[in-house]
Amino acid sequence: MRSRMKELAMKMTSGWTRAGLVGAMMVAAISMGAQTTAEDAAKAADVQAKIANQEAEQSKIEAQQADVQSREIAAQTQATVQAAVDGRVAADVQVHLGKMQEQLARMAPLQAKVDALNSANMQAQMANMQVQMAKMAPIEAKLQMQMLPMMAKLEVGLAPMQAAMMARSAAMSAQMMARGIVLQDGAMTSVGDPQVKDELFAGTEKFANGASDVTDVNLGPDMLGMVSGKHGGNLAHKLNFMVVRTYEYPRAGMYNPADLEVYRQRLKSGNWNCFIHTSESKSGESTDICNRALPNGQGNEMVIMTVEPRELTFIHMSGTGSLADLGKLGALGGYGGSIPTPPEPPAPPAAPHP
Repeated sequence: MRSRMKELAMKMTSGWTRAGLVGAMMVAAISMGAQTTAEDAAKAADVQAKIANQEAEQSKIEAQQADVQSREIAAQTQATVQAAVDGRVAADVQVHLGKMQEQLARMAPLQAKVDALNSANMQAQMANMQVQMAKMAPIEAKLQMQMLPMMAKLEVGLAPMQAAMMARSAAMSAQMMARGIVLQDGAMTSVGDPQVKDELFAGTEKFANGASDVTDVNLGPDMLGMVSGKHGGNLAHKLNFMVVRTYEYPRAGMYNPADLEVYRQRLKSGNWNCFIHTSESKSGESTDICNRALPNGQGNEMVIMTVEPRELTFIHMSGTGSLADLGKLGALGGYGGSIPTPPEPPAPPAAPHP
């Protein structure tokens, strides 16, 4: 920008020099008394016009120079102002940062105190919880000791109920097996003929009087083998014989309950162990399950006798079978599967909270 201004100044100087020379020549000509002619007047006018043009050009150059100078001044002013603003902002930021650092420095001891207090409180709470747990340990042990007899009593109380359910499930399986065999055709028509002489339940025929449905199954080893070949798996290898007798009545009170005592008395002798006996005085229902070992450890005999107002069931079997084996016989005769296993007794209640 400054080189441009120097160039304009040089042009202005050369213009002024030429104008001076022309003027001097004119003055010299006049002084010499030269004759003024029309041509000389024209030339003089042309010179004056050129001088005017040069002056106009000079004015324009001066205006441009002034504009350039004003812009430079404005730019310098703006730069100065911006620098001042930037410096002030930077100073403000530094001041603000300094204040924040001072505040953090003042708060540091307080924060350390709060952290220490929180840590101490947490440790105190944990210690208090450990003390409480230590105090509760004897109480919990005492409650457990108190609950043990209750749980044992509950298990003892539930045992007959579970045994009764198992007995009824076994009786239903035996009944379904017996009915299935009776309903089969061909070789199974003679199932009612005695295969084994059962002294234990001898005389139960009397209960057939008035019964609407009677089932009498007496299976010896041969007949059990026939059942095993179709439905019973290895039943013939587990049982020596099976006797099943059921009597159903159209209404309650059609048999004499006192007649059942004869069979209960038989089960009180002859090494029988009646490990389950349940009875309900209100409904008159009862269940007896007894067993005894066979000689030479060849298995055992088992008896199930269930009494209901409208139904009596007598089951006597011998061998190495169990109540679970009866459940496998429920599919005989198309009865649709085995009797489901009785449910487990409910869990004892949890110890109450102190």
